[in-house]
Amino acid sequence: MPSGDAFQIGRSGLISFQRNLATISHNISNVNTEGYSRQRVLLATRYPSPSGAGFVGNGVYAVDTQRLFDEHAIKQVQLRTTSSFYFNEFRAFAEQIDNLLADPDAGLSPALRDFFDSAAVVADDPTSSAAREGMLSYANSLVDRVHTIDDWLNDLRISANEKVTDVTIQINTYANTIAELNHDIVVARGSTGDSNPNDLLDQRDEVIRKLSELVSVTTLEQDDGMVNIFIGSGQSLVLGTYASKLMARPIPDDPTLTGIYYEIRNSGGTLVNITDYVTGGELAGVLDFRDDVLVESMNHLGRLTTALTMTFNAQHRVGMDLNNAIGGNFFVPEQVFTATEAATNPAASPATVTGRFFDPTQITTDEYRLTYDGPNYTLTNLSSGVKTTLVPAGGGPFTLGPITDGFEITVDVLPNVGDSFYIRPTRNATRFFDVNITEGNEIAASGLLRSNANLNNLGTAAIGEVTVTDITDLNLLNTVVIDFRNPAGGPGPATEMRVNGGAWVAYGGSATVAINGWTTDISGQAWDGDSFTVEHNIGGVSDNRNALALTELQNVGILNNGTTTYQDAYSELVVLVGNQTQQSILNANAQEAMLQQAIEHRESISGVNLDEEAADMLRYQQAYAAAAQVIATADSLFQELLSAVRR
Repeated sequence: MPSGDAFQIGRSGLISFQRNLATISHNISNVNTEGYSRQRVLLATRYPSPSGAGFVGNGVYAVDTQRLFDEHAIKQVQLRTTSSFYFNEFRAFAEQIDNLLADPDAGLSPALRDFFDSAAVVADDPTSSAAREGMLSYANSLVDRVHTIDDWLNDLRISANEKVTDVTIQINTYANTIAELNHDIVVARGSTGDSNPNDLLDQRDEVIRKLSELVSVTTLEQDDGMVNIFIGSGQSLVLGTYASKLMARPIPDDPTLTGIYYEIRNSGGTLVNITDYVTGGELAGVLDFRDDVLVESMNHLGRLTTALTMTFNAQHRVGMDLNNAIGGNFFVPEQVFTATEAATNPAASPATVTGRFFDPTQITTDEYRLTYDGPNYTLTNLSSGVKTTLVPAGGGPFTLGPITDGFEITVDVLPNVGDSFYIRPTRNATRFFDVNITEGNEIAASGLLRSNANLNNLGTAAIGEVTVTDITDLNLLNTVVIDFRNPAGGPGPATEMRVNGGAWVAYGGSATVAINGWTTDISGQAWDGDSFTVEHNIGGVSDNRNALALTELQNVGILNNGTTTYQDAYSELVVLVGNQTQQSILNANAQEAMLQQAIEHRESISGVNLDEEAADMLRYQQAYAAAAQVIATADSLFQELLSAVRR
């Protein structure tokens, strides 16, 4: 270009300012485009031409169109997005359980209260058919309420599993999109001499941001402009133009739950379970809710119904119903639970592992893994990590235990060395909770045995309440006579006693009698010839002793080593879920505020300001007009020159 050519200088201005105007128009058009970063044209002076009078300028040119962004600001938005969506997803699910359990009408507390109140009505009038039918009705209502809550929890489990599947599909979609954008970016840079395709970069950053809504990601940019994406414990979701695949599959060790599996590249479809390593975003939010709130709620509810069934049945079985029969199980007896064979077992195990509760005061909400190493079994508490070595007795079947957590394990045949089994004692207990009796007459409101003092007794000795200790004793209902005598002969204070005609034993003012599966205490001064009788309480239909004992169970510490009542145990569950829900709400609100701050910071750098763009538009319009005027002036000078030449 000739030195100081006004035409070319004006032309360079027109081209440069036109590019600026086009870029500003592009910014304005994308003011509402999600993830768009505003752009600016970088201008530079053309290299001047030397002359005898020094260097003469040659105008301007557009060096590049820059994308205004800050890598740290973008990563902060991604990070805050991951945390915000995690807590929001956790909260959305947790609030559903919290609202159900704490509902004064739909929760379990009112049903428990009504059931025991109905038992108190029977205690007030044990011969009333209406009271008995009322108690049976409230028992069925309690069962229905438990099943309603259990069904709700299982529906949430299904919803959580479906959410895991849906999110996994979305993650794969975003991963494929990022891999495609990586390809397009490399191609675009190659076709323009390594200039950055700003709009494609914005699109990729926006897809990564959307991916961070679903799961926590780590990004690593390559020299060629492609970005690699990593999740979990370092699994590569995107490597250049290759997108790995995640799959949602039932967890073999717990088929009721859906896990996340990572397909290893070039492995012929080998899958690795990465469920425990997934963090952040909606995916981790729903997984953590499911494992920390939902499963825990199911275990708590199962523990409560198991303890209620065991203790209420035990008391009901030592009473007498309206037909003078020994009370049966009021609720369907607690079920034997079956362990799940671990998927990592070297081969299908020949053994079946089952469990049975024996002590309601020791039952926990924990879950366990039983491993066989050859000589011994190791039981690992998956909540506390405590390991207990159990030595088998005999060949099989044999029982391991009793376990300190209120259950014992039975193994039918010898497992393979290295076999493991997962034991979830209370997870599914509520599905078996049901009323066992069908008629009000079967309610054992009366005491099974009664004690009588001989009307001719002269002493002050008294017999206490008869307590049944072994309902299976074949002689339980046989009449037993307790006699006292003065071995010195003649009337006077008794110093010996015998039971059912047995041997005389010393009596010093108090004694405990245990026979035929029952026990009682005698205290006070007996007289020669005094006697007491313990017999089957036939005809004692107006006796309310067992109904009172059944009613009192609601006030007795049962769980947690006998310190927690049924209502207290349910309240523990309500408080547990309530605290987790409230904490998730607080965290969600805090993370939402931090996310908005991060977005505002990014927008201050990359966002389109219409006022600023309008001002720049006017400025470059004027510059464009001025450049056009330069060309017009050069043209006028040229025409004048032509005219002079024509003369």
